[in-house]
Amino acid sequence: RHRFSMADSSSQVAAAGPAPEKRLRTSKSYGHLTFPRWQIRLLLGSSACFLLSSATALAHGARGLSLVLAVAGLASLNYWRAPGPSFRRDADIAAAACALVYCLYAGFWLHGVTGVVGWSSLLSGLACFRRSWTLSLGKDDSWAVYHAGAHALSNVAAVALATGVDATMAVASYYPPRNTLAELSVCSILAHAAYDVLVLPRL
Repeated sequence: RHRFSMADSSSQVAAAGPAPEKRLRTSKSYGHLTFPRWQIRLLLGSSACFLLSSATALAHGARGLSLVLAVAGLASLNYWRAPGPSFRRDADIAAAACALVYCLYAGFWLHGVTGVVGWSSLLSGLACFRRSWTLSLGKDDSWAVYHAGAHALSNVAAVALATGVDATMAVASYYPPRNTLAELSVCSILAHAAYDVLVLPRL
């Protein structure tokens, strides 16, 4: 009778190569996507940055901004701990949308350097989100890197908003002031959204 030793077992494992990384499968709504663990760790880390931005906003007296960032961060963390179609995904999207609307509105009070940094970071972040979306449709795993980059740029925009001299005036006034950079940025966002919804599906 042939007896297997520990050395034999080790050599067989080495010959077979490393075990494949476990992936989390999604339900039918995301049948084209699976989530490697490195993607989940990356997006959990980038989501946690929203809590840091929330603390920064609170330290600068921007309580409304701090609240929406905290909610967005917690919703994002709750989703990416086990991604896939669920109520947690819906909550994540709703929280992100609310945070975006708040930042777009309050951004009209941003001027000078913080205005340039804030709006350019926000536009770049939205461009990364869009790129992440298109890559995910093509089953390209690099979509997660763009998604994490979007999180990072969104946090830069949030910090610029929190530290802006006039940004906190947004909570005390309802009608935003004229701001050319903000107006052009919002028009650009709306134009890209209209293209993605109305034109892109027909191509």
